[in-house]
Amino acid sequence: MTDAHRESSGTFLTLALSGGGSRAMAFHLGCLRALNDRGLLDKVRVISTVSGGSVIGACLAYWGAEFAEFDRRMVDILRRGFNGSIARSVFFSGETPKIFATLLLTALPSFALGALGAVLSVIRVITRLPTRRLESGLARLSGLLPIWGSLTTAFENALARTIFGDTVIKDVRWKGVEVIINACDLRTGTAFRFGSEASGGWRYGRIEDNHIPVARAVASSAAFPLLLPPLIQKFSFVRGNRTSAQKVVLTDGGVFENLGVTVLEPGRNSGISVNSFNATHIISLNAGAGQVGGESSPFWWISRVKLSFETIHRKVQDATYSRLHQYARNGLLKGFGMVYLGQMDEQLPYASPDLVRREQVKDYPTNFAAMRQADLDALSLRGEQLTHIILDRYLSTL
Repeated sequence: MTDAHRESSGTFLTLALSGGGSRAMAFHLGCLRALNDRGLLDKVRVISTVSGGSVIGACLAYWGAEFAEFDRRMVDILRRGFNGSIARSVFFSGETPKIFATLLLTALPSFALGALGAVLSVIRVITRLPTRRLESGLARLSGLLPIWGSLTTAFENALARTIFGDTVIKDVRWKGVEVIINACDLRTGTAFRFGSEASGGWRYGRIEDNHIPVARAVASSAAFPLLLPPLIQKFSFVRGNRTSAQKVVLTDGGVFENLGVTVLEPGRNSGISVNSFNATHIISLNAGAGQVGGESSPFWWISRVKLSFETIHRKVQDATYSRLHQYARNGLLKGFGMVYLGQMDEQLPYASPDLVRREQVKDYPTNFAAMRQADLDALSLRGEQLTHIILDRYLSTL
């Protein structure tokens, strides 16, 4: 479909791919199969991605392959996983000396400075000595220590070596589509977005030279903080008539918003936001597991922190979807559809007898390990089935 045809149709269709590691990638693959069967992929104007959704979304946007070839290659990637390629990048690549230099010359001093700061904090509480300025100075000093390499730079290296090569964010091969890859800046606690047209964040402005490797954007978006350290990068930003060099500390986009829909919402101020769109329709692909079953008793530290994080995550998503439904009711959106892996099956408008049940797939882990064919088939088929159901019920006019 040509851009002129898209404009004349009055439809500005956007697509959001949530995070969720390999679970999200397999689920989204099934959803994309259904969208392709319906002829809707050719109508998408913007694709917004997070974490695992960024891996598959970037493959779709930057490979430039026919859908059947994209499908075949994605299945191969999911079957192999990323653990082996990351390990090779850690131990047998140009990242290896950088990682070990960082461990020896930065990690150990940083740990020592942190321990000293903790001791001073205890002394301050017990003795009331004025050590707070010294503690702050130690924290600043720790932040100045160089980071040459990490597991996340190894992940970037693996993505570049096995999937994206030296492709940069501007070189989209999916004709007529704008790409947004969502990350989170831990320095400011705000969204940071790599876009094929413009990259940056409202706290910094727009990156002056948008010549950013796709592998770096995807690695930033998928750097799950419990496993992968943030990616630290310095950019030259433009805001108004001013240019400034700023350091950003980028982690998984799901820390800020795991759905990727916020950037697509109507009413965003283009004078503040680096990326804003006039979307008429949003399709959200959400690989979340849904409501907690109540089987566990999260008393110990790991389980209670995990369940607390998941509860906060889910309630934030509920609020986001409430806004989107409100936009649709008020006419600010012509249509909105959520394809949700964790959808309660009994609440679907209809279900075929061969529907892959929620209980079969909801607990699949969100890592990037190699996936068994049976799990891949179940996750992708549920995505495909749910997408057809949601399109029939909520977006039949597209």
